[in-house]
Amino acid sequence: MPKITRVNIGEKVDHLMSRDMLDKEARLKLMRFMEGIEMSVFAANREVIHKKVQNLNQQNFLRLATRVAELRADYLAKALTFGGGAGRPNPSEIQELRQAREAYEELMRAFEAMERAIERGYTDIAQ
Repeated sequence: MPKITRVNIGEKVDHLMSRDMLDKEARLKLMRFMEGIEMSVFAANREVIHKKVQNLNQQNFLRLATRVAELRADYLAKALTFGGGAGRPNPSEIQELRQAREAYEELMRAFEAMERAIERGYTDIAQ
């Protein structure tokens, strides 16, 4: 069984490779392959996301950020209300708190995904 070694390809992720894969030619071939994959993934994301996310501007991005803040505030307010009373929160209060958290977390993830899409150039920003 070949000895497995962790190596760093470029500045990205460690990969497990056997010693025979560590020669310069194999590394260059692997790096070219990975660059080709990255370019293809970028092109696919750009094509698909660009079609569905249009007219992105500061105003609608700010509305999304504001809605995330509102959901965060709702979740925190419910936590204070249900957690600040005497005794334990009842099952319906826990369910309401869970739903508030899930709504906040889901929209926050969408916001973060939108930020990544903008940073990576998958969508254009309207004037």
